[in-house]
Amino acid sequence: MLTLEKFSIGVGDRFAHQAKAQLTACVMADRSGVAVIPVWNKSNREHLIVGSEPGSVKAAADAAVRELAWKHPYHVDADHINLGTVDRFIDASDFYTLDVAAAIGQPAPAADVEAFVGRHPELIGRLSVPGIAEPFETTRQSVEAVAGKYLFAVQEAGRIYRHVAERQRRGPFRDGSFHGRDGLAANSSELLIILAAIADEEDPIQTIAPKFTGRFNKVWTTLAISPSSRRNSTTTWR
Repeated sequence: MLTLEKFSIGVGDRFAHQAKAQLTACVMADRSGVAVIPVWNKSNREHLIVGSEPGSVKAAADAAVRELAWKHPYHVDADHINLGTVDRFIDASDFYTLDVAAAIGQPAPAADVEAFVGRHPELIGRLSVPGIAEPFETTRQSVEAVAGKYLFAVQEAGRIYRHVAERQRRGPFRDGSFHGRDGLAANSSELLIILAAIADEEDPIQTIAPKFTGRFNKVWTTLAISPSSRRNSTTTWR
């Protein structure tokens, strides 16, 4: 298992034409004294939309690295994978973003939940965490409730990790991110319980993507060119 560098950035070369430009930004940062490691990512859904393969992402990244003589590490991410989609990524990827959103809320066996709570009495009561201003209170019932919602998803992440570890041929890899899309908790006590479950699973997750709970706007801009007038018009949706 390799360790993700301190500073990294996910770059999405959706059509396999932008890898050099994206790496150039990392080169500029490096010249300014900050090594930012690129992680090229593309999900199975995105591959299906444009008809590409995971190997094309790696080929584009490798070509950019050679052309720009990049000396730092770089990674190719199997983005938002699950057990049903991961196999096509294994030969090309050394970084895996595990998306277990579909498993959140599916109940783990009652015996597994009971065993988890029994292993972690430290999660019950008044808890103080460095960096969090106010302590928070939990009960056995609240820990059981959180485990009941998330334990199966954590177990699924463990199954994905072991599946990749058994089949990986490219050497050490990074089990990059535990991702739940819009279903992963943002509450501090819930995250603490989830992290304990991940540790029990011995899944060496290096980052975790919690739920975004505020308002978030994406802006899309299209450029429409009239065949007759050749005038440009721009339309933006929020």
